[in-house]
Amino acid sequence: MRRAGAGRRRSARARAALGLLTALALAPIARAAEPPAPGEPAAGFTLPDLRGNSIALSSFRGRLVLVHFWATWCPVCLDEMGILEQAARAHPDALAVLGVNLGEKPAKVAGYARRAGITFPILLDGRGKVAARYGVLSLPITLVIDADGRMAEPIVMGSLDRDSLDALLKRRLPAGD
Repeated sequence: MRRAGAGRRRSARARAALGLLTALALAPIARAAEPPAPGEPAAGFTLPDLRGNSIALSSFRGRLVLVHFWATWCPVCLDEMGILEQAARAHPDALAVLGVNLGEKPAKVAGYARRAGITFPILLDGRGKVAARYGVLSLPITLVIDADGRMAEPIVMGSLDRDSLDALLKRRLPAGD
């Protein structure tokens, strides 16, 4: 026969363990920064690309930059990658697209990029530090950074479809590009 006190202690331990697990799971979220507002300077960063080269956001000054946070396990992210690839190819001198992968193994990311025909730079944010600086809490997220290195639009959260991207590019790219 079980004692009532033992059951309560196990239940209390289970609740404490669940609370600890929840706190640990949410710890990275608690450290995420507030997303920068339009007009604020974009936080600079340097991340490795799929070949191990260091790529700095600042190297794209003078162009509109779309920083797309994504992962291969995110179906919406993968849908957007094709749309972003088309935009990057259509506006090579005025637009830079950077795909920032969150926490996946480089070989898996490279395999996807190769199969999908992605030619824009894929950067690896293995520990999510850059994502945290921008307040990224879910995927996909796209940042729009103007030619002067400032946030050009509110952060685009969730699905970015072709019409939305075309409207954004029409607003932000120089006429005729």
